[in-house]
Amino acid sequence: MSNEPEVGGEDAPEVSAASTRTLEIATVIFFLLLGMVVMYDSLRIGAGWGSDGPQSGYFPFYIALLMTIATLANLVNALRSVKTESFVSRPKLKLVMAIFLPCIVYLGVMQFTGMYVSSAIFIVVFMRWQGKFSIAKSVICGLGVTISLFLMFEIWFKVPLLKGPLEAALGY
Repeated sequence: MSNEPEVGGEDAPEVSAASTRTLEIATVIFFLLLGMVVMYDSLRIGAGWGSDGPQSGYFPFYIALLMTIATLANLVNALRSVKTESFVSRPKLKLVMAIFLPCIVYLGVMQFTGMYVSSAIFIVVFMRWQGKFSIAKSVICGLGVTISLFLMFEIWFKVPLLKGPLEAALGY
């Protein structure tokens, strides 16, 4: 028997999925682009001072300008940084993706089936896949939560949420 860690075992060294520096730079680039888009659109709708006061893009333009300047400072700091530590390991990133990717699919399906049907499907599938619950418990919980949400928002609060063909067939 050897003293070396087993591959994939608890003692195995975790392989980095991304460094802190890489993700800092990616985040800075995202916010830099966001600031530039807001400034561009603010200029498009008018960011000056009109005869009756500030135009509708005035305040968003200057907030985006400040955000862009701060982001550029953060970009300089991130590029000068020599941080090499791991932000997230591959096994931990897989756990995050096991939650994140189904949520993205849920949002995509919601556009076609509405909130209630997609929520019921999401809850049932997620309880079976991640929670390893029985089919009966998953279906009861999925339908129970979805029916409760429908009653609360549509009937009691009168707040319409995204609906699909099933709700239309039921008259909602």
